[in-house]
Amino acid sequence: MKNIKICAHRGFSWVYPENTILSFKKAVELKVDEIEMDVKFSKDKVPVILHDEKIDRTTDGTGYIWDLTLKEIKKLDAGKKKAEKFKGETIPTLKDAIESIPNHIDINLHIWTDEDLIRRVIKILIELGKIKSTYLAIDSSLIPLARKLYPEVRICNMKYQNIPERYIEETKRWNCERLQFFAPSYQITEEMVKKAHSYGIIVNVFYANDIETAEKYSKIGVDVVLTDRPDMLIKFKNCK
Repeated sequence: MKNIKICAHRGFSWVYPENTILSFKKAVELKVDEIEMDVKFSKDKVPVILHDEKIDRTTDGTGYIWDLTLKEIKKLDAGKKKAEKFKGETIPTLKDAIESIPNHIDINLHIWTDEDLIRRVIKILIELGKIKSTYLAIDSSLIPLARKLYPEVRICNMKYQNIPERYIEETKRWNCERLQFFAPSYQITEEMVKKAHSYGIIVNVFYANDIETAEKYSKIGVDVVLTDRPDMLIKFKNCK
């Protein structure tokens, strides 16, 4: 398993509140290779880190994230639903989140399909010197704009993710660096990985939360595995 990279899904989300600064910092402490996070707009057009459209599951609030201003979002508690000891954790802005991650760790940034959002995200990444340590997981409809804004931007295509054969070809058509197979929807085979590699595409897989599954992916040539259990996979990887 030495050759496979470990991507902490929403940070160290198994133990800590997902998509929070605490979760990201704890993933950094584990020495993961990459950290995945999700970005959406607030009502006042500030990029913030949240997976769901609604805040209900992970915070003490209710409603859609885009109906709340940043000031309102910052009043939400994004920790205590995970455990009372995490009370006081908040939804971070994109700026605060990426500043918590050192440049040697790649950021897998899953962006909501919105042209204004991708403009703002790329601007922030350039301003903070993080554009080269980040790759954008986006729908292919956003690729032309992303490349216009920053021609060397690294992209993980997300269009047709649930149809693997078409997904590989779509990723090749757009000349993207990566794809991310979606394991809950289909079995990932060595043939699929080899096909992607034959086009020069890096293969991410969502996801593996146990050693047996991660080893299986490593053996068929997967490059990066997303996980909620980076602690377990990093420890096993390092002792092999």
